Amino acid sequence: MKKLMIIICLTAFAFGCGQKGTSSSSVLVAVKGAKITKETFLKEFSRLPEWAKAKFQNEEGKEQFLNELIKKELLYGKAKKQGLEKDKEYMAALEEFKKMELISLLLKKEIEGKVNVADEDVKTYFDKHSYEFKAGEEVKVSHILTATEAEARAAYEKIKKGESFAVIAKQASTDKGSAQKGGDLGTIKHGQMVPEFDQYAFRLKVGEMSEPFKTRFGYHIIKVTGKKEGTQLAFDQIKEAVKRRLIAEKQKDIFDTMIEDLKKEAKLNIDKKALEAVEIPKTEVPQAPPQR
Repeated sequence: MKKLMIIICLTAFAFGCGQKGTSSSSVLVAVKGAKITKETFLKEFSRLPEWAKAKFQNEEGKEQFLNELIKKELLYGKAKKQGLEKDKEYMAALEEFKKMELISLLLKKEIEGKVNVADEDVKTYFDKHSYEFKAGEEVKVSHILTATEAEARAAYEKIKKGESFAVIAKQASTDKGSAQKGGDLGTIKHGQMVPEFDQYAFRLKVGEMSEPFKTRFGYHIIKVTGKKEGTQLAFDQIKEAVKRRLIAEKQKDIFDTMIEDLKKEAKLNIDKKALEAVEIPKTEVPQAPPQR
């Protein structure tokens, strides 16, 4: 129930608390001047995830859900009574929420609504990327992760000159979990890693090593040490999944172009010295594989 209460509070932040000026026939309960109506009940219920909706399908469940809405109104009333709507932390959070909602609306209008993908485009994409759509395909892979491209390039050159991948991984990789095993990440499947990692891992042949490439985790060098061939999936089996991927890629292209245009328009002048002076708290690099 604690998890549910958090969800209800989040939906309340987005949609307000209570309604006034509503028909008395639709009012389920009045809570200190705020009215919880049938419409409010159904609206907030519709925002719940499916696992939560399943808990409130019967009469007892409806009463429990209404009780959660009552709790929310009581807590909201107490917070207002204490004047917390003027609290600096709340005001900052509210501004950040408004900013993110406006960004979300902008992206919906400027990107989501502008991408249309024809069936023939989906088929062409599948034909070019069919190697990515195999059932049961797995690769055994080792990697080296560094913070900078220069570090990755230095490690890469050492291996190219004959030094052991495993030894360099132990020396240079910031992923300490795999570094202790010579960079070994074990066996991975399609979609388990970030997309850039997948693209190299499943294209390389056994024994081949990639050049350094970047993901949001840093710079990687990977080596495929084993492979289990999969079964090619038919286009009709995965047409919708391919379409979703193609749409996502086109949306990303539009987004990247929009950001570059906005940067040019803004004529940014970053103060690099001020940036260098910023001290970021030290954090450990995650030892888990870089997954989605």
